[in-house]
Amino acid sequence: MIDKRAGYNEAHIIQALFLISQRPVGRMNLMGELKLGEASVKTLLKNLKDNGMIISTRRGHELTSKGKAFLTRILKMLEKPKEIDISDYTVSKENYAIVVKKASNKVKMGVEQRDEAIKVGADGATTFIFKSGKLWFPGTNEKANENLTEKVSKLFELKDGDVVIIGSAKNKYKAREAAIMAALSLL
Repeated sequence: MIDKRAGYNEAHIIQALFLISQRPVGRMNLMGELKLGEASVKTLLKNLKDNGMIISTRRGHELTSKGKAFLTRILKMLEKPKEIDISDYTVSKENYAIVVKKASNKVKMGVEQRDEAIKVGADGATTFIFKSGKLWFPGTNEKANENLTEKVSKLFELKDGDVVIIGSAKNKYKAREAAIMAALSLL
């Protein structure tokens, strides 16, 4: 469990690891991408270092073999979140979609994922289950709009049993954080 005084949450950790895995990243870049203050990013990086996930180099922070292994395990369960333009279907203008692989049996009505998004300050999250080539609202026999299914299917290679969560917020950083936190509730 993360100490609330740290100023960051589990979604920030996952986002930081995604960013660091792409290239060495400095503290200032992380502050900008995560929309966290310097003290929070310093604490996050210190904790990642203390847990053997990253090392600091002159080029920036890099993943260690332990960090790479952890991220590989995460990516077996989650797809990286992707920005998606679907504000006609959601509660806010900025939206990020994320896929939780083979997790449909863990979804009740999607309210739990929405609540996780709201806890981090987002406007909400919408949960879908992918089945028979369509997105379905959980706990119902209602299909999502065909246009929405098409847009999501262009971003991800979906398989039956996958869960798609769309985090919605007034800014893209909070929408991404919301999508990740909602997805983590299914792991």
